[in-house]
Amino acid sequence: MGLLSALFGNEKKQKPIEEEMLTAEEKPSTRKKSFPLGEFTFVDCATCDPPEFGYEGEIEWFDMPDSDDPYERLLGVYIDRDTVDSYEADLCYRKLEEYAADKRGFERKVKQAAAEHFLNERSDLFFDKRPNDAAELADGFELRYISIYRNGDTVFSLEQYASLAIEGDVYVTFKADGSVKFRYTEG
Repeated sequence: MGLLSALFGNEKKQKPIEEEMLTAEEKPSTRKKSFPLGEFTFVDCATCDPPEFGYEGEIEWFDMPDSDDPYERLLGVYIDRDTVDSYEADLCYRKLEEYAADKRGFERKVKQAAAEHFLNERSDLFFDKRPNDAAELADGFELRYISIYRNGDTVFSLEQYASLAIEGDVYVTFKADGSVKFRYTEG
């Protein structure tokens, strides 16, 4: 039997020692955290802007899906860790709970801020005609993602198809100091 084992390689493949030494809880890619609003998975994204080392998941946000697709009810969320030395995310999660408690109010505030910003921007950012007012433009935005950071900043990602000649999402950042910043890529 020893000859057959040697010939056909009946040996188990060896894992790298570093991987063997880590338990599932210690491997960042498998670390999960459950909260009342949903389950989140640890992300380690040094190339993100800003870098993200926290938890990502989806929560039920919209009352009615846009189509028969049940995923249309979900909103993507990122919550930062409490500290760089911890895997806890309670501080940012509590902020997410505040937003979720008044979903429509926060969503309206974000859309309104984006609409007012674009109405004050150059007119060549609009496809055809400039909307009559901020409410009309705000109706064309769709909230797709929220990122909450431990420094107090929250970034809302909005899609907009109807009026603006931009590529990708519009990012509205509510800064910890009370200021609001906007980022987008022109089409």
